[in-house]
Amino acid sequence: MPISEAARADLYTGLAEVLGPDRAETLMAQLPRYDPAEVATKSDLAQLRTELREGLAAVNQRLDRLFQTLLVGMFGVAAAFIGLIFRIG
Repeated sequence: MPISEAARADLYTGLAEVLGPDRAETLMAQLPRYDPAEVATKSDLAQLRTELREGLAAVNQRLDRLFQTLLVGMFGVAAAFIGLIFRIG
């Protein structure tokens, strides 16, 4: 759970009373101002990289099949035209 700004200010005040303002500021500078649950870890990034590669490989396979289908279709159309030409001629 992220710490609110009011809670941060209260913490700073308490630390300043015990440690002094300079030390309190140094310590507060080490506390994140963001929700730690929203930060991606190295393992999160590695998993995302793996998922992206797998997804791209699947897209690549689909594109290969589409290209092959179109190529076969073009040859079929060309063969049909050639057959027509020889019948007419």
